[in-house]
Amino acid sequence: MDKKNYREVLGERLRAFREDRGISAYRVAQKGNIRIDQINAVESGEKNYTIDAFLGYIAGSDLYMYFAEKDNTNDTHDFNELIEKGFNKNPE
Repeated sequence: MDKKNYREVLGERLRAFREDRGISAYRVAQKGNIRIDQINAVESGEKNYTIDAFLGYIAGSDLYMYFAEKDNTNDTHDFNELIEKGFNKNPE
């Protein structure tokens, strides 16, 4: 059996999370403002999806992300705060 890469493992976990919550791929695509083929790319672990597709998937799935430094778990960065800062700098 072949060893899975990190994209495949992540995709499987995201799909399981979505299915466990009863969320359709179509709903994730609509809410995340991405195409259904991008949902399939993320969940199957393809190499060619963009960061925009991934972030759309996260937003469309109502997932929460935060970033933390490996050595300092007290210093976290809220994903929503990062997006808000980005929108404030580029209000398109």
